[in-house]
Amino acid sequence: MKVPSLSIAVLRLLTIISASILMTSCSSTSTSVSQETQLGDELIATSTTLIGRKDSNLQEHVANFLKAHTQNEFSDAQVSNIVEMLRTGTLASASNGDHNFISTWKQDDKEEIKTKIETLLVLFPKSAKSLSQKASQQELLSSQEFVELIVKANLDPTLVMGVPASSGEPDILRIGWGGSGLFSSVVEFKGEIYASSDVTGVWKFNGSGWDPLIKGLTNYNITGLLVHHNSLLAATKNQLLELRADNTWSPIGLELKTYRNTTLQLYSTSSSGVTCFAALQPYLGCIDKDGNVSKTPLSISKLKGVYFDKSDDYLFGFNDKKLYRISKSDGSQTLEYTFPTNILRIEKIDDSLGALIYTKKGIFELDSFALITVDLKNKSILNVLKDTTSEGNHLIALGSMWNSGLYKLTSTPEGLVIGKKVPISFDTSLPFRQWRKVMTKPLGMPRSVTGKIWFGDFRGIYTYDVRTSKFYEKSRDASNFVGTDIHIDNGKLYITSMDNGLVSMPLETPNKFTQIFPRRGSDWLLAGHTWSVNSNEQGVFATLSPWNLAQDYLLTADKNDNFLNVQQIDNATDRASSEAFWGQSYSRKLTVDDEILVYKDGFTGGLFKLKYTPRQNNSDIQETTSEKVFSTPSNRVYRALLKTNEYVVTYHIDDVQSLHFNDNETGELIKTVQAPAGLWAFDIANIDDTLYLIGARGSAVIYKFDEQQNSFVEVLKEESSSAFLSFKKSPTSLLTIAGAVNWGGSANGKVLLKPSNEDVWKDMTCLLSNESGVVDIEFTNDGQYVYLLQQVGSIIRIKTTLLDSFQGCG
Repeated sequence: MKVPSLSIAVLRLLTIISASILMTSCSSTSTSVSQETQLGDELIATSTTLIGRKDSNLQEHVANFLKAHTQNEFSDAQVSNIVEMLRTGTLASASNGDHNFISTWKQDDKEEIKTKIETLLVLFPKSAKSLSQKASQQELLSSQEFVELIVKANLDPTLVMGVPASSGEPDILRIGWGGSGLFSSVVEFKGEIYASSDVTGVWKFNGSGWDPLIKGLTNYNITGLLVHHNSLLAATKNQLLELRADNTWSPIGLELKTYRNTTLQLYSTSSSGVTCFAALQPYLGCIDKDGNVSKTPLSISKLKGVYFDKSDDYLFGFNDKKLYRISKSDGSQTLEYTFPTNILRIEKIDDSLGALIYTKKGIFELDSFALITVDLKNKSILNVLKDTTSEGNHLIALGSMWNSGLYKLTSTPEGLVIGKKVPISFDTSLPFRQWRKVMTKPLGMPRSVTGKIWFGDFRGIYTYDVRTSKFYEKSRDASNFVGTDIHIDNGKLYITSMDNGLVSMPLETPNKFTQIFPRRGSDWLLAGHTWSVNSNEQGVFATLSPWNLAQDYLLTADKNDNFLNVQQIDNATDRASSEAFWGQSYSRKLTVDDEILVYKDGFTGGLFKLKYTPRQNNSDIQETTSEKVFSTPSNRVYRALLKTNEYVVTYHIDDVQSLHFNDNETGELIKTVQAPAGLWAFDIANIDDTLYLIGARGSAVIYKFDEQQNSFVEVLKEESSSAFLSFKKSPTSLLTIAGAVNWGGSANGKVLLKPSNEDVWKDMTCLLSNESGVVDIEFTNDGQYVYLLQQVGSIIRIKTTLLDSFQGCG
């Protein structure tokens, strides 16, 4: 398989240019990527008062500014372009890393496009990489033309375009789109920006994207981040950890139960520097300024928020509608007030008003519990976003959990005023933004970060720019999805995941995604989880479980990424099923050859046979071809469905675990083989005509099935993980890889490797972005690359030549 990202000629050019840059960089005084404030930001700041005035000489101001701040020569046409981009807000968008405007340049003259891009590279060198990626997606310029512009801007093309000068592709590449999952907090620590997630742990912003910061995390479900004196703390759902100097997380000795979006106001810090936490258990946990922790019993079952006001001796705590005053020393409390609706936050945004209690339907004074008159626009309050700078650009979130808006919140002598709704610029390069262009509830305790309000919601990360009065999405590559399956065909990688539908990516252009389904907002009725993907000559197929429907569907697309239709798999009226895994019935696995087989768990599930149907009558939903050919009372089959030359093989995790062999043609049950007691096989692999059962028996195990003897032999065990979910041998038969996960978000997933000429399995987990484990493995046909779908966060592509000589982690 050939996987170039640039032509050979361009790679040669990069090598020559790199050498040239090394020789000239020491003496150059032109714009540098490393500068703290970008030239474009300074230009915007000095031009703000002139932009809106018709009589201002903005052209002269820009020309003088550029002459004073850079040695680059700008023509009158370039200066005019900059003036236009200032007035239209294009520079402000570029300052925030929002390059969606580039798609509007497709009809422009190529020389004009070059001028604009070169200008942006000079003004915003830190954004050069993302600018390059966006321009590449729109195919505005050739790679060689873009390299020339990068060099003219005195930047290193090997860094900007992400290609090492010595070779075409990195040995290890992280693949994934930013966002599409919950981000519980965004904080600033020592001038750097950090974000937390409920599935992928902690991310650190690098200026153009996000890097995972997960070493030492015991759980990737983070309720929130906070700064306590000179330490950055992370609250997982079970305990508090501190970021050490070596970028490793370490427990501080305070175990508390918290949970994202259930814990609403995670912590509060007193004037003496003591930080206390709201726990979903009858304890008040605190840490003083010297790092000493305490845990005081309470008679209250749980707290969803805490707040220190005027005294260090007590703090306020709340749970639903009830507000308590709690003694810090002994945990005794009094019920202060019961509000009409649930309490969300206690926050002081203005000294003259004092601390305010924000409930779902009203705002109250903390001192008197008096209701403040304010027009909520007939909406519910969701959160308040506090501007901790002197500007006082506070915001309030109104609406519903899944459809909210942000409004300016101003303190006046007469009280609070809710102003205009603030627009959001979503990053439409992210695949799910093709159909999800609505903000959800802001989570945690949003406040200013590096001078701007940042926050996370159920789908992304955002920052507010006061210059444009607009929020910009900053999810970038903070990949936060829960993967379910991957498949390679037709030079593409197909990806299914929870909540994100079916996505494809050309193997030759990593991280360039196409959203196959859902395609647009009107597809919301069928939006939900996709579980399994496969293909044949007719098309690409995936199982789909809509959020709002009890039935599952077979999704069909052609090889050009065009959605064709869906057809109903089953006729269930309720997805809840006590017999199903985790109480919800889903179609987690399909197999495809001339026909399509799907297994759905639960009492209404079973083995279904379907046929390909082309798009007819321009209808998204086609008449179903589904036929149930086999069923058991509970159908406890997870993903253990396989078709051989003779049988359809399934593994049933009932009271007595067993392999079922059904006739290929009729679906009739031919035989069952009882498995070792307690063996939960979540998947089956056929390697060299031998069946392997992939799953758990107390811990992660893989068993080989001897069909002649109807016996089972354990071939691999990993004590630290919950279950193996994937097992694959390379097409060259040189490597075998097994992926294990740990349920519940714990960081104990493992990926193991065994070369064909060795007997020992090696740990290769350290090569991945996190330790959530791997749920699926796909090799390219030539065996040159392997793609590992992590349980959460991303897909990791690794050159197999690296693995041939890899000695293992640690």
